Amino acid sequence: MNRALALLSLTLPLWLVGCASQPAPQQEPYSNEQVKSFALKMLGTSNMSDELYAKYRRALTEPHEDGRSGS
Repeated sequence: MNRALALLSLTLPLWLVGCASQPAPQQEPYSNEQVKSFALKMLGTSNMSDELYAKYRRALTEPHEDGRSGS
């Protein structure tokens, strides 16, 4: 009984310390430029037709009337 109590009294604080550790810091959301850069990189590695490639590249690089770019 004493051995079990001693083991419990040693492991419980260690377990609680692990649960109380600080969470990982929150990541910042990706900027529009980072998203565009990634999309263009993925577009470059795709094997779509030249016509579709040009269409998507144009959509990603040209500004739109409402200030949004991309979709």
